[in-house]
Formats: sequence, structure tokens, C-alpha cells
Amino acid sequence: MDILYLVDRLENLIASSRRMPLVNQIILKETDILPIIEQMRTSIPDEVKQARRIIQEKERILAQAQADASSLLSRAREESDRAINREGLLRAAEERSQKMLWQAEEQAHTIIRRAEEHSEHLKSDADAYVMETLRNLREHLTGVETGISRTILSIERGLESIEQQEVGE
Repeated sequence: MDILYLVDRLENLIASSRRMPLVNQIILKETDILPIIEQMRTSIPDEVKQARRIIQEKERILAQAQADASSLLSRAREESDRAINREGLLRAAEERSQKMLWQAEEQAHTIIRRAEEHSEHLKSDADAYVMETLRNLREHLTGVETGISRTILSIERGLESIEQQEVGE
């Protein structure tokens, strides 16, 4: 379940809760809030798993780019060897081989550089998404915790007031 959806549900629950007169506090039912918090706990690992999948995809792309570059270099060397054997002109074959090898290396470097840039971008996006989600969750849970603490404090004060009245009677 999407963590932001759960945060919205939590906000709606808080907004629609009954207010206690004179103390600007709300009353939350434990049976309403605890299932949402439990769903949040189970959703966070899913968000982290999604980020891990993105990182694995990045690593796969990088490995494929390196394999493609290696294959390209190997083919260039093979083609170079064949050209030398067929033509018999050592100098022309060496020049052609060097040019092909240089081009293959340039292409390989370009492929690797692009794959690394793409993978860094994916990783950066995944990290930013996870950080934003966790910060939002922390912020909302802190608000809920503060609200609950205030409610408990208000209840305790009310109980103390009633106990003092009973002692006074």
C-alpha cells in the first residue's frame, strides 16, 4: 500500500476526530489509528524493496554495458586480425586495426559512461524518494504522538481534578 495514501488516511482520521471542549484536544479511537500505523509499518519495507529493485536494475544495465563493450572490443580485435591475414599488407592492416580498436574503445567508454550516469540518476531518485517518504512518515507520526500525549495529559489533569474534588468533599 502506498505510504502517502496511509499518511492521508491518518490526517483525515485526525481531522475528523471529536474535539474535547475547552482544551483544543482531540479524541482518537485506538481501533481506528492502530491499523493505519500497522499498515504504515508494513508499507515502508515495500518502498525500500522498490528502491532496491531500481538499484539492481542500475547494476544490471552497467554490467550489460560492460559486457557489450567487451564484446565490441573482442570483435574489433578479431576483425583486425582477419584484415591483416587477408590483405597481407601489414602496415595498412595495423592502421586499420588501431583505428577500429580506438573506435571500439571510444564506443565502449561512451556506453559505460552513459550507463553509469543513468544508474547514478536512478540511484539518486530512489534515495530521494525513500528519504522523502521516511521524513514525511516521521513528521506525521510525531504529530500523532504529540496529539496523543496531549490527550493523555488532559485526561490525567481531568482525573486529578475529579480526585481533588472528591477529597475536598
